[in-house]
Amino acid sequence: MTIPSAPAAQYVGVGGDFGRVFDPEDYLTMVNALDEATVVLRAHLVLEEFLNIWAARNTKTEDLFDGTFVQFKTKLVICRNLGLDAAFTDVIDKVNDIRNRYSHRRKYRLEENALNSIRDRVNALPSEPELLPCEKFEIYLEGTDHCGQRKQVSYSWATADTKKRLAVVQVILVLKLVQWMQKEFNTRGIAYNLVVWPAPVPPSASGA
Repeated sequence: MTIPSAPAAQYVGVGGDFGRVFDPEDYLTMVNALDEATVVLRAHLVLEEFLNIWAARNTKTEDLFDGTFVQFKTKLVICRNLGLDAAFTDVIDKVNDIRNRYSHRRKYRLEENALNSIRDRVNALPSEPELLPCEKFEIYLEGTDHCGQRKQVSYSWATADTKKRLAVVQVILVLKLVQWMQKEFNTRGIAYNLVVWPAPVPPSASGA
């Protein structure tokens, strides 16, 4: 998912240990979701996996939370105490608040000001090289439909509905979180690898 005309620094190659938070099924589910709650719940699960990774690697355990149920909020506090940057924990906490609203209010719909607030928080997160803001990011999909025909579709912030915009916010948040976490692991001497950042531009210069 990227801008087809983006420069090389905007293409992100993801793999290695971080591949577990980039399962294509998660992102296809979010983009194709029929309701907002599905997008938020799937995004929340991906972010929880980040918390599991951070806690485990910093405590040299296979799974710090194994053997008992630990609430998301508790995991977040533990990860913050283990050095997860406050800028990221604050955004993740806001996503958790939104998730709880969908879980406990059957007909809840995210208000535009709440969506714009989380978007602005994600845009403000650090990234190096600098990533596109949510408003300029485009979801670009290519594949085969149920009739075997090749299809291409793209979604931009200006034309997307709330579901697609939530997916865009999640993608930018995850990319920035991966980048920050990889650099922090390197600084701490923790073996956990992202394959390449930034990645070379794909030969076709089409979406990734």
